Amino acid sequence: MTTAQPEPGGSLLDKIGWKEVTQSLVGFAIAIVLLVYGLPWIAGTTWPQIGEQMKMVGVGPALLMAGLLITGLYCYTYTLIATLPGLTHLRALMVNAAGSMVSNILPGGGAVGVAMTYMMFRSWGFSRRNISTAIVVGSIWNLLARLILPIIGALVVVVGAVAAPNALVVAAFVAAGVGIMLVGFFVAVISSERFAADVGSVLKRAVSPPTGRFPSLTNVDTLIADQRARTHLVVSEGWGRLTLGLVGMFGFFFILYVVASRSVGLDLAIAELLAAYTFRQFLTVVAITPGGLGVTEVGTAGILVAFGGDPTAASAAALLYAVFTHLLEVPLGLAAWAGWWFGPRHKTAAGQIDNNRRPADRPR
Repeated sequence: MTTAQPEPGGSLLDKIGWKEVTQSLVGFAIAIVLLVYGLPWIAGTTWPQIGEQMKMVGVGPALLMAGLLITGLYCYTYTLIATLPGLTHLRALMVNAAGSMVSNILPGGGAVGVAMTYMMFRSWGFSRRNISTAIVVGSIWNLLARLILPIIGALVVVVGAVAAPNALVVAAFVAAGVGIMLVGFFVAVISSERFAADVGSVLKRAVSPPTGRFPSLTNVDTLIADQRARTHLVVSEGWGRLTLGLVGMFGFFFILYVVASRSVGLDLAIAELLAAYTFRQFLTVVAITPGGLGVTEVGTAGILVAFGGDPTAASAAALLYAVFTHLLEVPLGLAAWAGWWFGPRHKTAAGQIDNNRRPADRPR
């Protein structure tokens, strides 16, 4: 096995100190408090009742939900491959599982997940330039998807035949409004060179210190322009696969959500489950805990109860979904990390091609 050389991405791991560890521990403490005390209080139930409801889950539904999870993760490999041509489905699955695992449980959160993704890509021979663009494009596309989902949920609540309380309707309008504004902003930055330049100029004026002690910040407009150009090329060529992968992943995860709900006796309509599911994904964007743990479960259970769901069944459904999409990622991520660490590091020839150059300029 070829030993990976130290890379800049690996230095992120070395920068984890007491501050990052404390932040991670505080995040988990908040998640535990929310789950232990907030969940039964918001939903109007008790933990003994939730435990009895969870016992309804049989072996068959559990295996089905595990299969749906794996299928959803595999669908996302199409998105990763679109961001980094030359990547295989197996390696994309390994990166997704390992990166998600460390992002959810280790100190440093998303930064550590990015560092691990970077190291794995570099070990397979991909260039730094291609990797940086892949990470940026993947992050933007994920964010856009999680912002578009609550817009769909809002339409289901406002336009669809869903009986929702006024407070939830107002929340739906707010979520839709925020989602539309942010989606429009990112689309404008990617598609319009002039708009990206204007954003860069504004940020440059905002972050440029008057004392001149941090001269590197004065190049922020140039960095944004360069990253926008590279991102635009990748998106223009791979937007279909980028979108297909995310649609597949969120689609299978929604089926998992429905199976989890039905397995614990939650009999709400599919439209109501869809609305709750889309708002849950939005909460993962704004959550302050690792992976949104605690925040998403309390929020989702509250929404399900607001739709008229049984409080105990709603709480159990939110927890069961978290078990498969959050906790089950730990053994999957460890297996993926071990597979990368002990497996062969065959470098891909496509990884050295500059995928950020225009098609006419690329080697044929």
